[in-house]
Amino acid sequence: MLVTHIFADARGESHFADVEILLTLIPVAAHLPPMRASPSIPSIHTQFVVVPPAVIAHDWHPAPARQFVLLLKGELEVEVSDGERRAFTQGTIVFLEDTKGKGHKDHAVNDDELLLALIPVPDGMTIEGLRDGEARSGAS
Repeated sequence: MLVTHIFADARGESHFADVEILLTLIPVAAHLPPMRASPSIPSIHTQFVVVPPAVIAHDWHPAPARQFVLLLKGELEVEVSDGERRAFTQGTIVFLEDTKGKGHKDHAVNDDELLLALIPVPDGMTIEGLRDGEARSGAS
C-alpha cells in the first residue's frame, strides 16, 4: 500500500517521499477469510473535515500534527518547499510530518469541496516502522 510522506529535513525544507506499507495476510474478523492488512497503527483520534475550496490554505504552513490524511472526496494539489508539486485524488493516503519549518502549500484544482479524514498519531509512531511491517516507536 503506497503512502505519500511529507516531511521536513533538518533545515526545515519540506519534501515528498513514497513509502510502501507492508501488508500481511492475517485474520481481521471472525468468520471471514484472512485479508491483506497493515500493522495496527496507534492513533489519537479521528476527525472528518469538509473543506470548501475557498478556505484551502494557499500559503505555506506546517502540518498542525503528525497525522495521516485520507482524501475521501475531491482533488487537491500540494507543493513542498523543495519545489515539487503532486496531485492527489480520492483514495490518496498522506502522512504529514512537516510540523516544523516552512511546511507545504495546498492548491485547489476545481470548485469542489474536499472530504478528509484526519488521524493524528502519537509521537512514538514512525512511518519507517510501518514500512518494516510494525508500528514501532522511535525517532523519525
